Amino acid sequence: MPSLKQAVADKKAQEPALRRNPEIDAKLDKFIGENPKLVEYYNGLSKDELIRKLMLGKMQKAEYSNGRNEEIRAWVEEHPEIKAKIEERLRNVPAANRERAFINAAKTEALNQTVRTNGIRV
Repeated sequence: MPSLKQAVADKKAQEPALRRNPEIDAKLDKFIGENPKLVEYYNGLSKDELIRKLMLGKMQKAEYSNGRNEEIRAWVEEHPEIKAKIEERLRNVPAANRERAFINAAKTEALNQTVRTNGIRV
């Protein structure tokens, strides 16, 4: 009987590297079929160029996220009552998760403030 470690390794070896969603695959296939010039463009790029293009998009997304998070942090610093409320909510959150939890709580508070100020409160 193989060891648990070996059984896990065997199972991982059988799994495909990329999991696929049939619905998304169908949409992607349709998009590819409708955009032959775009497919030709990407097929003409080297692997390095493709990786750089992908990483550029990820970098820009991270920069945008970080910028928004800094705006949220600055807004919380301007509102001590909200900062105290958020810190109270996060007092039992482990330190490793606190930063992400802080940003999420701050976004929720900012949204609630916006909704209240614009009179849309339900």
